[in-house]
Amino acid sequence: MADKRKRSGRSESTSGKQERRAQARQARQRTLRKQARARLLRRTGEIAAAIAVAAGLIFVVVRGGSGGVAFAGDIRTGGSLQSLQLPALEGGGTLAYDQFSSKPLVLNFFASWCPNCIAEMPGFQQVHQRLGSKVAFLGVSQSDSKGGSIDLAHQTGVRYPLAIDANGDFFRATGSTGMPTTLFIAPGGRIAYIQVGALDAVSLQQAIQQYLGVTA
Repeated sequence: MADKRKRSGRSESTSGKQERRAQARQARQRTLRKQARARLLRRTGEIAAAIAVAAGLIFVVVRGGSGGVAFAGDIRTGGSLQSLQLPALEGGGTLAYDQFSSKPLVLNFFASWCPNCIAEMPGFQQVHQRLGSKVAFLGVSQSDSKGGSIDLAHQTGVRYPLAIDANGDFFRATGSTGMPTTLFIAPGGRIAYIQVGALDAVSLQQAIQQYLGVTA
């Protein structure tokens, strides 16, 4: 009888050891899985951070220009125009953003080959006449002949400062894919909004109020 109890005790002892070893193996496996997941999350985070940095380098540090055009900044809605230099459309000389940076600025790209530009420019002149003391206006001819742009300005009666981006370098930096394109720029250079498509006098004045906080 005593021998049976001893054998039974040894059997239970062996079974208990096997169960504890199995539990220990499961615990180790769980720990290894957690460590693997943590490594994967860290690696994913590193990749995402690298992508974000790369995107920042693409969008934030934009510099370029040719034909007397020079610019720098993050040229998109929410970004900032750091500097801009463009040849004047008429009379020689240069127009620079420094001349406009103390006021809200409406910067409008136009071209003589763009029917919607031709249609909207008289309205821009009307709003300029109403708000010229509060808001600066700059028209920029892009990818157009100088003579064609000058003729268009005379035809539409535009009197605010005009510059030329003959090769379209600055225009392409905005990322816009359509014409006309208008930038609404707050004092100091923050780009509040980029409008792609034509604006009449009423919608332009509404946009100035909405994005630049200026009313008539």
